Amino acid sequence: MKNTTPLRRIVIALALFTLILLGLDITTHHHAKVAFLPHFGLYLLVSVGAGLVFIVAARILAPFLSRKEDYYDR
Repeated sequence: MKNTTPLRRIVIALALFTLILLGLDITTHHHAKVAFLPHFGLYLLVSVGAGLVFIVAARILAPFLSRKEDYYDR
């Protein structure tokens, strides 16, 4: 077996996952009536919004909370 890098393994896994989802998407009837349809993307939008808020907060607070690289050498 070939020795592959972790990045290459991640890319291969994501490509396989994408192909599986594409296959499932092709076989799904998209105009079926389902009960969760009015709120389908609500939790996705809330999760993405919360993630962006945390990323912005981390970028703003990082200079105040981080230490200099030579902190432990002193």
